[in-house]
Amino acid sequence: MDAAGVGDAVGHAAGDAGAGKTRWLILIYQLPREPSRHRVAVWRKLKSLGALYLQDGAAALPEDAVTREQLEWLQLRVREAGGEATLWEALPNTVAEGRSLAEEFRASREAAYKGLIEAAGRLRRKAALGSNKTTLLEELGKMEREFRAERRRDYFRSPLRNEAAATLRAVRQILNEGAEAERSRNTGGG
Repeated sequence: MDAAGVGDAVGHAAGDAGAGKTRWLILIYQLPREPSRHRVAVWRKLKSLGALYLQDGAAALPEDAVTREQLEWLQLRVREAGGEATLWEALPNTVAEGRSLAEEFRASREAAYKGLIEAAGRLRRKAALGSNKTTLLEELGKMEREFRAERRRDYFRSPLRNEAAATLRAVRQILNEGAEAERSRNTGGG
């Protein structure tokens, strides 16, 4: 199962009964201060996975085959860099604690989706003002890549996921139509 499908395995919403029973993987690690590149690399990898830091050196992710493989790989990298790392499986003590963790994951994805929706709106306004469609299409491509990365980290399927996808699709359609009109004008005039 890919990370985008994890939400199916762990529950579709923080309010679902499944979210309260989600098994978690917790990577507890410590790295030497120098060279700092190892600490930065671990932080970046955990961030790219959407991990939630419980405290310094302790990050959690919902358990599935993908997150397990990624955290086991990261555990090895920490050890190779001269650090210590252990990987734990955990269940929150109460359903409320499990839901709280799931809600923290969802909130971080919702913030990212809101940012993408706002950025797509700005792109739409630039297109309406007649900005260069090729440049706007390049910007949109970056936003779409960012959306795909967020979707992979969206373990609990934020309700804003579909809204962000629809907004990006709508902007893509507007920009494609505008770019086609520009090409027609350029080829028809010469």
